[in-house]
Amino acid sequence: MFVFILGYGFIQAEKNNEKLKYLKQVIKEKSIWFLMLPFLIWMLFMIVKYGKSTSHLMVNQWHSEIADQFFKYVTHLGDGVVFALLIVFLAFFRIRWSLYLLFASLFTLLFVFITKQIIFNGMPRPTKYFENEEVLHLVAGVKMHSWNTFPSGHTITAFAIFVILMLISKKEYLKYIFIITAILAGFSRVYLSQHFLGDVLSGALIGTAIAVLSCTLVDNWSLFKKGNWLDNNITQLFAHRNEQ
Repeated sequence: MFVFILGYGFIQAEKNNEKLKYLKQVIKEKSIWFLMLPFLIWMLFMIVKYGKSTSHLMVNQWHSEIADQFFKYVTHLGDGVVFALLIVFLAFFRIRWSLYLLFASLFTLLFVFITKQIIFNGMPRPTKYFENEEVLHLVAGVKMHSWNTFPSGHTITAFAIFVILMLISKKEYLKYIFIITAILAGFSRVYLSQHFLGDVLSGALIGTAIAVLSCTLVDNWSLFKKGNWLDNNITQLFAHRNEQ
């Protein structure tokens, strides 16, 4: 279903003679090449060379008290509430940006539900996978989950959000900050033993695809092409209606 939706978005862009600028932008972004790509390659290497369980245990051994506290809070950047807060916040700057995130949140919700609750339902998370072996370092105060590990919903959310922010940002240093933030949120899921590396790798790719798809749909859907209201903010929109 996700592949169908993704294909539909790209077809809509072609029908409107629009270039897939966001896909091309992602491919060309330095922050993607210098930060995200190495992160993805590292996870893939660990999985292929050491396997699912050993690669997780290797990462789990790299811990400290400072890192425990840091990732304990960074992981919340992948919470769904971040979508809601940013959708409202960006509406005060540009409706278009807010819609990017709104569409991304809906795609994320749909995709996570289908994969976790239907297709891959019941797949054990690290704490369940290793429950008979006292080998995991766990962080105090973190509520652990046992099932539906694939893919990482927090990682999908984080990459969908921060790749969109990267795409709309004009400042190069902000692009790097957004991608670093997405990577840290994704890595936190492995650090906290909420997910395996494969869950985070897939989540990062899916989240990035959702970001590109959402921006492409909003920019090319004929429903949104009437007038220039998309490039107003919410206060300008209401002010214009009051004038009418």
